[in-house]
Parts: sequence; C-alpha cells; structure tokens
Amino acid sequence: MVDVADTAFSIAVVRAEEGERPASEQLFVDPYARLFAAAGAHAAAATQRYLDLPFFRDGIRLRTRAIDDAVREGLGPQSQLVILGAGFDMRALRLPEVERLGARVFEIDTPAQLARKRAVLDEAGVAVPERDVYVPFDFDQPDFEPALAQALRARGFREAVGAVFVWEGVIGYIDAATIDRNLRFMAQIGGEGTRLVFTYGFGNFEPDGAESHVLRAGFRSFEGHGLDAIWKRYLPGEPHPAAWTSKIGSARV
Repeated sequence: MVDVADTAFSIAVVRAEEGERPASEQLFVDPYARLFAAAGAHAAAATQRYLDLPFFRDGIRLRTRAIDDAVREGLGPQSQLVILGAGFDMRALRLPEVERLGARVFEIDTPAQLARKRAVLDEAGVAVPERDVYVPFDFDQPDFEPALAQALRARGFREAVGAVFVWEGVIGYIDAATIDRNLRFMAQIGGEGTRLVFTYGFGNFEPDGAESHVLRAGFRSFEGHGLDAIWKRYLPGEPHPAAWTSKIGSARV
C-alpha cells in the first residue's frame, strides 16, 4: 500500500540532492530538504522504491522548478499563497519573492503531516514566520468545503480577492469526484484573479481531458504541458521517454 508520507520523504531526498549539484546545474534551491530527507530514515526502503522508479528524480526536479516559476509569476504585493497538500513544501521560506512581496502562506495538510513537519523544523531550530500559517485538515469528511473555508477564514484568508494555489503531487491519490470538488472549491473561495498550478498524470482526467474539468469548475482559462516540453525549458538533451506521462496544469479565474 502506498503511503503518502513515504512519497514526501522521497521527494525531500530528490530536493536535497539538488543542492549537491554544481550551481550551474541546479534548477532550484531548497536548503531545508536535507532536514526532511534525514527524518525519513525509518522509511528508507519505501523511499528507495520511489527513487528507483524511471524518471522519478528528473520528474520531481522539473515539477519543482516549473511550480516555483508559476508561483513567482502569480504573486503580487500582499498576495495569498495556498498550498493544498503541503507535505514538506518549503516555498514559504525558500522563495525570496514570498517574503519580499509580503505574501501570506496557508499550508493545508493532515494534522499528522503538519505536526511531523513542524517537529522536524523545530528540532533544527528553523523558525516559521507568522505569515506562514498551518491549516490542519482532514479531507475524508463528506462535505469538506464549508469546513475548510471556515478553517481558512479563521486563520486570516481573505475570500474572493484572489490567491495563488499550489496543488502538487495530490491528484494521483484521490478519485475523480474529489478532484472536481477541490477544483470548484479553489475557484470559488479564491475568486477573480485566482491562479492554480497543479501536477497530474496522463490518465487522471480521462475521458474528457483536464481542460474540460478545470473550466467546468469555474476557471476561465487552462494550459497543460507534459514534462517532456518542460524538460526542454530547463534541461539539456532529449527528454526521458516517460516524461510526457507527467504534466503541469495552470489555470486562472
């Protein structure tokens, strides 16, 4: 059985490895990834299974950089950045644009995952600034939308004034109905000006396609690109043969 936490540790390993590359080859900088990679020693066997998958490492590298660039493009002064299924995402601290623009960050994940994240950072003496807000939430409840909206508002989220949503590495673990509900929730609570960047696989939106689902949810525009195309932006040589199966979607309200 796939454990989402194991995936988070393996992603941390890949992001930590990026810091060991020559500066000219690094696609991003994540000085915190090594902390989470070290904390996953208990899950080493499961983590290694992910790392051994074809294209796993390059896929994580490419999606991390592409999402970083999308966040940079989407942020403005006093923006709201919402990370849905935050895991060990550290964009709140590692992207200088977040602090420079005064963005408020809302990290949403299960109580257990956010507690694990907090414990790792506390042990390392990493202070989480007040602008970075954790929102523990259980998506298994049947009508999660009103409860999540209330949880966000209680922590200072400004509804319907626009936000940047990051939805990375989540769609593969939820069914089609839940995907659509999340898309509608983000479009509605964010309102006009909202941007979404998310990862998905070639089969996640069959048979209608990603664009159809995204537009039905209330977004007015959509673009999707395979990691084979994104490879050509950031890496030399020909894309890995499996690169086309992983995709980055971006949408706007």
